[in-house]
Amino acid sequence: MVSPNFDPVVVEQKIAQLALRDSEFAKRAETREQQRQIAKYGSVREYQFPPNTSQIHVTNWVHKKWLRPFRFMFRNMPRPLRKLVKRLSA
Repeated sequence: MVSPNFDPVVVEQKIAQLALRDSEFAKRAETREQQRQIAKYGSVREYQFPPNTSQIHVTNWVHKKWLRPFRFMFRNMPRPLRKLVKRLSA
């Protein structure tokens, strides 16, 4: 016999209740954030993602041709030796 808690109809009802509750919490949080922004900035501001800074400080010297043999040697070292080299270089 299947537990009444796992009945698909009951589960769907509980999911619907949780979705309704979640949407209410989202509305509360949205109004709270809007009020906070109005108090701080005078109007509601839209979020702007920060610029991609990973491309600003690109280290191109790592890709120079003279480093290829060293990179090859390092990548093909046994892992314990590689970890030791990393630990000693830091």
